Amino acid sequence: MKSKILLMMLLLTVFASCESQLTKTPDFISEEVVFEDKSLTEAYIANIYNDMLFINLGGQAQLNMGMIPAAGAEHINFANWQTPNETYRRSYTAASGPGPLNYWGYNSIRDINYLLENIGESTSFDEEYILEKTNEVRFLRAFTYFQMVIRFGGVPLITSVQNVDDPEDILYPSRATEQEIYEFIQAELEEILVTMSDGKTGASGRVDKYTALALLSRSSLYAASIGNFGEIGSDGVVGIEPGSVDAFYQKSYDTSKELIESGLFSLYNKHEDKMVNFTQLFLDEGNDEVIFAEVFEPIVRGHSLDNLATPAGFLSTWNSNFPVLYDIVEQFDFVDGRKGTDISRDDLTADNSWDIHDFFGNRDPRFRASVFYPESTWQGGLVYFHSSTFYTNEAGERVQATSGTFDRNGEAWPAACHPRNARNTALLLRKKLDESNLEPISGRSGQDFYVFRFGETLLNFAEAAFYLGKTGEALDAINQLRDRAGMPLLTEISEDAIRQERQVELAFESHRFWDLIRWRIAPQYLDGVRTKGLVFNYDLDTDKYIITLKNAEGEERTFGPERYYLPISLSLIADNPNLVQNPGY
Repeated sequence: MKSKILLMMLLLTVFASCESQLTKTPDFISEEVVFEDKSLTEAYIANIYNDMLFINLGGQAQLNMGMIPAAGAEHINFANWQTPNETYRRSYTAASGPGPLNYWGYNSIRDINYLLENIGESTSFDEEYILEKTNEVRFLRAFTYFQMVIRFGGVPLITSVQNVDDPEDILYPSRATEQEIYEFIQAELEEILVTMSDGKTGASGRVDKYTALALLSRSSLYAASIGNFGEIGSDGVVGIEPGSVDAFYQKSYDTSKELIESGLFSLYNKHEDKMVNFTQLFLDEGNDEVIFAEVFEPIVRGHSLDNLATPAGFLSTWNSNFPVLYDIVEQFDFVDGRKGTDISRDDLTADNSWDIHDFFGNRDPRFRASVFYPESTWQGGLVYFHSSTFYTNEAGERVQATSGTFDRNGEAWPAACHPRNARNTALLLRKKLDESNLEPISGRSGQDFYVFRFGETLLNFAEAAFYLGKTGEALDAINQLRDRAGMPLLTEISEDAIRQERQVELAFESHRFWDLIRWRIAPQYLDGVRTKGLVFNYDLDTDKYIITLKNAEGEERTFGPERYYLPISLSLIADNPNLVQNPGY
């Protein structure tokens, strides 16, 4: 049993022991006692871990795990009314608030601050244990502030427990600037790194030195990008000073390099077949690419990804929920060097037919490991997406099959696929699904969620190196990823090449949306855009497909410049009049 699960169960067991009879004195455990018993302290910290936004498992049947990829136009949800789709369909105003993307993590901040103020008073723990736990939760506090700053810019910086009798300036803190929040995250991580041990525990779900380095790498890169491409607003509450850009890039470069040179992490490369290798990266838990993971265990603490995402026609009870947009498919190039956009949208007409194994099968192996497309193999069968089948009958007439099956070289071929597969985009999310899960029901999936992995570290390093003028190092890092993927190596590096590599390597891992924001290019992909899906009609005679475009969503996406930051809800402003609203709202 994994340690995080045990700690959560311990917490529930301890607090479930309270007496319920009204005639007895309540038997509860106060917070003060927690820090005199290691089991209680570990349970307290496990509860903080459980509240962290490593991945959002909210929504109906945990649909919100698709929240950020949906916002970033990588995939959508099966039905337009489902919550993740509301991240881009809803109106963003001060009155409507931040919506499903909201995260105001001050409950966790309070719990962390309480531990930091009290664990040092313990008479039961030695200094080494106190330092270890202090470092661990200071990381979690930094991570919480990172999740807030990427959504709102500057937020109140609270580092001590608030009490009801505190003065108003403590109870109603103003927003710190965005830069101050990023500098706080940096300072916290740098300070705890000095005293963190070299133990490697991140893959098992416990923060370690390398987890701290990974967050420092990512957060510094975000801050540098915002300063490089954004503007200061609301007296600095949002934005990063341009004069700080190089220092933030340097910090991301340095920490990424430290992770690389530690020798403890490497790109997963156990399988010769490049598609199989990239698939297994997310299933072979604890491998040397994983820096930090949120750990799951079927039944005990499982999730529902396989149930949600498995294509129709297999054993999932609620399937086909993440239709992949053709807009992201075009980012994946071909193994022979062709660009993904070399297939013009103008050629996707009823007059042309395509070999499906070239159209999709010869793309980047990372695409084939990440997306279901027509005739993808799965659990001993084929996944179908075609709307209809055409063939020539004995009379030489071109007809459309309406029922039954047809024989193609001895194989049974359906007249049309299950409508759930063809709906919206006729492509489906495959990345991270477990093909060995033959009973993919809700809560029974156990794949860990990789919060930080070495592939991202190389991408962070390449991007920071590029803007620092170290183009040779940037090119080498990108080519390491392309070589692992089985893609042609680049001979020169550019901003566009780095960004494209990041989008295909980290596709569907909740990075793209935030990348488009920090690069300040989100409107190009998310504003006034009518995202696309495909329609497949199968020609039985030629064994080819007629592929045409369709609108994947019922309306254009919108993303105004104010959306680089979410609005502060009016209820928060009513509670704290010192909170200023973000620009544009």
